[in-house]
Amino acid sequence: MFDENVFVETGLTLADPNMSGIMKLRAAIQLQTIGAAVEAQIIADMAVASGWDGEDDSFTYNLDPAGRCWVRVGADGVLLDEALPLEIAVAKHISVTAATGLVKDIVDLSTRHPGTWKAVKAGQAPVWQARRVAQTLNRYEFTRDQAVSVDKQVAPLWGRYPYRRLNRVLQAAIMTVTPDVAAQQAARLAEDRFVHRDQGDDPACSYICARLDTADAVFLDATVDRLADLLGAQGDTRGKDHRRASALGVLATPALALSILGVHTRRGLNPDDPDPAPITRRIAETALPTCQVFVHLYADQTGFGPIARVEDRGPVLKTQLARLVGHSRIRLAPVIHVGSPEPCVDAYEIPDKIREHVTQRDIYEVFPYSARNARRQDMDHTIPFRDGQTGQTRPSNLGPLSRRAHRVKTHCGWQLQQPQPGIFKWVTEQGQTFTVGPNGTIDTTHSPP
Repeated sequence: MFDENVFVETGLTLADPNMSGIMKLRAAIQLQTIGAAVEAQIIADMAVASGWDGEDDSFTYNLDPAGRCWVRVGADGVLLDEALPLEIAVAKHISVTAATGLVKDIVDLSTRHPGTWKAVKAGQAPVWQARRVAQTLNRYEFTRDQAVSVDKQVAPLWGRYPYRRLNRVLQAAIMTVTPDVAAQQAARLAEDRFVHRDQGDDPACSYICARLDTADAVFLDATVDRLADLLGAQGDTRGKDHRRASALGVLATPALALSILGVHTRRGLNPDDPDPAPITRRIAETALPTCQVFVHLYADQTGFGPIARVEDRGPVLKTQLARLVGHSRIRLAPVIHVGSPEPCVDAYEIPDKIREHVTQRDIYEVFPYSARNARRQDMDHTIPFRDGQTGQTRPSNLGPLSRRAHRVKTHCGWQLQQPQPGIFKWVTEQGQTFTVGPNGTIDTTHSPP
């Protein structure tokens, strides 16, 4: 089932004293990933030997059933010999509960997620990540056909997306395959709101944990940030995080918060007025910052009909948008057609129009396997800007990068090319090569013979 040459080649790489450290590291990672995949396949084979026929809950039980029990595992409730999870538990030095969960996930992967299971065996999908996918779908109580439909959308991306991005594709696939089920799940989660206070180790400090509507969370975060800035302007020299914590405490005393924000009762507010609308309106008009939530709707309804994409949040059902934006004012941005003739300027400074074009084209930072939002990164010239040359600041010569990625590209011997708009080819200082584009990251590094 597995290519034995992989173990031989990685072993030779690890044993070679002349091999570079990075190549030894890559070999060790590959060996670990393939080893976990081999372990998963062995457990699947043991499950078959313990009664399961590998397909459904029909089985051939060849052991003497006297005094033994069968246990149901997996989303389809397949029957297995009760001793199997215990054998695995003592072999792996884990609890019986953990071993039972492991068997359950592997059974589900091998029957309900054929593409992901294939990626596991090829060493492209880490077993722990593949298990999370199976567990997520089980929470939705999908049929096998529905699980296979979701798997078809997720499986091609293993090895190209970091797990955070892959999970967002998974959520979008769930919404696409069963929008009604996703809506019901969203409705259940919408009712699960709470605020908890927990005591920490320091009796003078406590933890606050809350689950809010996203719109409320965005405005609360903006208000806390605004108060923290005002506290700093008034002479508070503590760090921003400390001031944000203090600002949240300030909100516990509304009068103090209003005074800091510049809204006073002497300006015509009646503290006994049962209608909070005047206070809310005055705060919105005079003190609070403007909050932005970027929502992208798909013009082509064939692929993502019921779904919108919210930056930093991922896919949401379009029916959830009203709950997300609340009663806020909505600004519609012009549609940017990626692939149309690109704007271009001669200056080093990047106009907003070009910046937005690149942000919507790349979505994420163009560093290999990054899941950082492109909007929060610097716009980096792929070919460094040179005074006197024309047409350097254009989308096909720009890409979003973090400061650290920019520094290694500029000062640490890393090379970057953009042969096509939105396609980035990296060569690291130690010779690793990657291609980053709309389909994620492709590792093109070839280990030396």
